[in-house]
Amino acid sequence: MAAAIDGFLAKHADSSMFLRSNLARSGLVNGDQPFQGAYAVARNDNGEIRGVAAQYWSGLIVLQVPSNDPELDAAKLARAAMEAGGRPVRGFAGPRAQVVSARAALGMDGRQTRLDSDERMYAVDLADLQVPDPLKRGVVTCRQPLESELNLLIEWRVAYAIDQLGAEDTPALRRQAKEEILRFTSDNHNWVLLCEDKPVAYAAFNAVTADMVQIGGVWTPPLLRSNGFARYCVAGALQAAHENGKRRAVLFTGRSNWPALRAYVSLGFREVGDYSLVLFAD
Repeated sequence: MAAAIDGFLAKHADSSMFLRSNLARSGLVNGDQPFQGAYAVARNDNGEIRGVAAQYWSGLIVLQVPSNDPELDAAKLARAAMEAGGRPVRGFAGPRAQVVSARAALGMDGRQTRLDSDERMYAVDLADLQVPDPLKRGVVTCRQPLESELNLLIEWRVAYAIDQLGAEDTPALRRQAKEEILRFTSDNHNWVLLCEDKPVAYAAFNAVTADMVQIGGVWTPPLLRSNGFARYCVAGALQAAHENGKRRAVLFTGRSNWPALRAYVSLGFREVGDYSLVLFAD
């Protein structure tokens, strides 16, 4: 069943990275460890999969329901995933129309959120990546973090969650940030940019498949912005991914985040759709 689900998701690969990455890591195990979750599948009359939803260990429901009747299928699958998962719903992720439909169907339109994003999704074939000149010339360098830098990256991760995800600075957030940085580092899925041997920017792969990566958690401290550091860091991370056999990268960012949009377009990214992340305040 896992192979059949992944085969369907691969047809919609750009907007299915969370689903495919988690499925590859943990299979169809509905547990409380990272990446585990309960899956719900819709099939047509011929038995072919036409939609997938999953509720993960975190309580997030993730959707991929590209049918001719997305409202009906997204709503049904979200409910089925929630019932199978047996966890409180803490948010939704997926193409925007599907997220809106599922949230409404579960009666959660009025529930307070700390994030309700309508974002643009971008993708680039890594063979077409436009590497910035400062990275080519070695003015800046991009590499995986050292153990001595992890405390700094945890602080950056906390700042990112507060600034970009509407989180509050609590002990729970700091525990989560530490777990995430340690996991990214253990998996070789995060990168730092150095300028004059000092870390100035950070990027991570928040989902990975056999041939694709999804960029997430890009962060430059406020006092270091407007220098192109985030763009250089993303490019350096993607160069390494390409060298390791990945062929494509995706990301999503806010529709009005013009500095980020211009930076990604300059690297060769092109808009391929939309994406939405809803995180409830409670």
